[in-house]
Amino acid sequence: MSEILKIDTSAGVTTTETIEDLPLYDDNHPMLKVSIPEYRIQLPNPLMTKLVKRLKQTKQKYGGIGLSANQCGVMERVFVIGYEETNMVCINPKIIDASADLIKDNEGCLSFPGLYVKISRPSWLEVEYVTENGELIRQRIEGLTARCFAHELDHMNGTKFTEHVGPVALRLAKDKQEKRIKKHVRNRKK
Repeated sequence: MSEILKIDTSAGVTTTETIEDLPLYDDNHPMLKVSIPEYRIQLPNPLMTKLVKRLKQTKQKYGGIGLSANQCGVMERVFVIGYEETNMVCINPKIIDASADLIKDNEGCLSFPGLYVKISRPSWLEVEYVTENGELIRQRIEGLTARCFAHELDHMNGTKFTEHVGPVALRLAKDKQEKRIKKHVRNRKK
């Protein structure tokens, strides 16, 4: 939980608003298999503004670079990607076009702690999304930003990132995940 300082300039009063972290669902939660419908409420609105703040805060708390609302049990078609102050807020995200050139790289997910698998993703994407202020954005993104966008969009569509690899690669990755977790637990006990 964090506190956000708010200043009411009309009254000259400073107050503190407490924003609670969102829960983070793990890989077995059924919410991660649900396709989220389009968000249809007019923007901006206070509910979406608060949800976005909570998503950013929760993403930062867990050290992630992307977080979808459904990973936190919220059935809204929105995700945030980026670091600290440089976050993209993507409501009703879409991929308009993608490069044929694929890049295979390690990918992880906050809902799958310690699990990393090599996944092929397009090197660039042309995307469209709405900001929390209701502005329609269409832009070309590349590299890690494109990878994160595709990963979070998969969440919105009910697809886990582990579905992009075969059973042998997934088993090997899970073996490494178990070793990482055991090492982490041992280090915490010291």
